Amino acid sequence: MEWKMRPRPVAVALALALAVSAPALAACGNGSDSPGAATTAASADPGEPQVGGSVTFGVAVETTGLDPTISSAVGASGATELASLYDVVLRYNPESKKYENGTAQDLTSNDDYTEWTLKLRPGIKFSDGTPYDADAVRLSIERHRAPQSRSLARDYVQTIDTMTVVDPLTLKFSLVEAWSSFPYLLTTQAGFITSPTAVAKLGEKLNTEPVGAGAGPFILESYTPKNSIVLKRNPDYWDGQVYLDSLKFVNFQGGTLTYEAFRSGQIQAGFLREATASFDAGEAKEPGYVATLGSGDILAINSAEGRPGHDRRVRQALAAAIDPKVLSDRVYDGKAIPNSSPFPAEFPWGPDVPGTTFDLAKARSLVEEAKADGWDGRLDLVASSAPLATKWAVTVQALLKQAGIEVDVREVDQSALTTAIFVKHDFDVAQSAFGIPSSDGAYIQLQENIGHADNRFGFHDEAFSAALAEVRTADTDAKRTAAYKKVALAWNESVPAVATASINSRIVWVPNLHGVKPTSQVALLFGKAWLSR
Repeated sequence: MEWKMRPRPVAVALALALAVSAPALAACGNGSDSPGAATTAASADPGEPQVGGSVTFGVAVETTGLDPTISSAVGASGATELASLYDVVLRYNPESKKYENGTAQDLTSNDDYTEWTLKLRPGIKFSDGTPYDADAVRLSIERHRAPQSRSLARDYVQTIDTMTVVDPLTLKFSLVEAWSSFPYLLTTQAGFITSPTAVAKLGEKLNTEPVGAGAGPFILESYTPKNSIVLKRNPDYWDGQVYLDSLKFVNFQGGTLTYEAFRSGQIQAGFLREATASFDAGEAKEPGYVATLGSGDILAINSAEGRPGHDRRVRQALAAAIDPKVLSDRVYDGKAIPNSSPFPAEFPWGPDVPGTTFDLAKARSLVEEAKADGWDGRLDLVASSAPLATKWAVTVQALLKQAGIEVDVREVDQSALTTAIFVKHDFDVAQSAFGIPSSDGAYIQLQENIGHADNRFGFHDEAFSAALAEVRTADTDAKRTAAYKKVALAWNESVPAVATASINSRIVWVPNLHGVKPTSQVALLFGKAWLSR
């Protein structure tokens, strides 16, 4: 049953219907993916689902845990694992551009999108036997909102003013301000609902041993950090038969090694985020799913006071010094999608504003100005130690040196990189990504990373914030396009980060794997996945 709104059609449904985004289910790839090219879905009827078999999935980055308020909880790291354990309140369908019900039975809004009412399906229980009800949803979301929360959803759940339990299955959300795309929130971290009983019982163990905490199609068998996460079928899943016996998540430290593991049969599915591996898998016409994301590669900038990036001239110099095509050629053998705009080329509300421009003379001039005012001209660049990431960091170092900037590269493993950026904020510049999708998630990615007052990159710009506020309340396609144009112009002037490439985030799987459903943030739902034999 598709998610629908009553008593009247609302703008979010209209916007999604008008969108023509890149993500598509794919039975065959396209190795020469041009920016925004989508592969097509076409496969023979595999017949009736069969019970049995296991799938090992190669993740892009190891998750930071299994507690939704701690896990990195995005498609490349954690969201697929969490959705398997906890299920989702709503699912975003990138083919239909609509929201569909997960544990929700219905979601409706008032006329001005300041109140939303969620109705849950009856009879759902967590795997500890306790009811999956409105109060459980309320308490779960409150964990993300808590002052001490480390959740990546903490920023956008602050849009909720109050949550009122109307009856055991009905929860009313009153928002601080109008938000026409509020349903998106329930497809992401905040939509992975945890059992209040399990949370109280497990404490910190919830992050590594979430026994009984979810209502998803799988339950935890084992979790060994730096090694694997193994889930087994939930025999009491509320949505009926789960076909796979087990689901295992492993990490091979980069897309190239992940793709090699897939080709050799070590894994049955894998997330290929790096441009070269994604391109090669497309050339081989591997089955799977691909989503083109803007700002898939960025040079993240710490704009906090006391850091070099607090000076707008330094940020502008970084943008002018970096040539996205050089990075594509030297790092990815020309297989990346060079793009200095934060948005992918096929963005449905395309602002028609080019990104920043490579201009070495301008970069050198800005660097000299900043040095004259006391900057020593040095930056600390934190990057992943994965092979292609190292190559990327060295190339950025060389490009910035041409502009008069000395860069000290500090290599760490991928989980330490996440901690350095998002937890400790211990960097001047860093290798990262925003991953701007062609959906309502674009607003979320911008807002949670750089849009709010206490954002993780210390970035503040009034014009940028005002433009994002217009995106939040826009209720027509034309209004969104106009608002995103202001966002793009403010990005170019204030440079919150240096976008260097859009990226085809590609998930490949074996031809006999069926029933996998994509959702927000390039995450997958395996609840009805099965293997034909």
